[in-house]
Amino acid sequence: MRCVDEGILVILTGPPGAGKSTVGRLVAAEYNPSACIHSDWAYTTIVNGFIRQWEPESDPQNRAVIRSSIAMAARLAEGGYFTVIEGIFGPWYLDIVRDELEGRRIRTHYVVLRPEIEACLERAQNRPQVEKVPGHRPLADSGPIRLLWDIFSDLGEYEVHVIDNTNMTASQAATAICKRVKKGCEVLPAPPKQRT
Repeated sequence: MRCVDEGILVILTGPPGAGKSTVGRLVAAEYNPSACIHSDWAYTTIVNGFIRQWEPESDPQNRAVIRSSIAMAARLAEGGYFTVIEGIFGPWYLDIVRDELEGRRIRTHYVVLRPEIEACLERAQNRPQVEKVPGHRPLADSGPIRLLWDIFSDLGEYEVHVIDNTNMTASQAATAICKRVKKGCEVLPAPPKQRT
């Protein structure tokens, strides 16, 4: 295992059709050594009892899968790999991310790709229905896409982490992310302090 002073992890999120999978690999390709994790893979490990991620009752499942995905990403980052993990990591799950990364020397960048809804729908419905992750076809159903886009549409304090890539190519979006990482932007902030 490489010895590094500080690992680097980029959490790339956004609604379906935002371009996370394509852009994530392009970002990772700019660094050496590097890794890109498609967090959807972790859902395919569930043999029985899988619940579609956007269903309200899926929250315990999603939290377990996200925790395991972040743990894997953290190990790669600690091993010296510039690591990108892409998937649905909305701010409502950042408590898990922070908990899993606590005490680790990893600089974590949080980036949200959020093109306009029409662009998300067009990209999702026109992309090849090829399984990038075995057993997991890309989502093309407009109902869940609209639901998840709406959830990502107003992120409050996390709006500063949003990139509107409606009119960008995947390469342009990847370049924008790399520039932000190099400048130290988009670093995941500490959790808000609780009042006592």
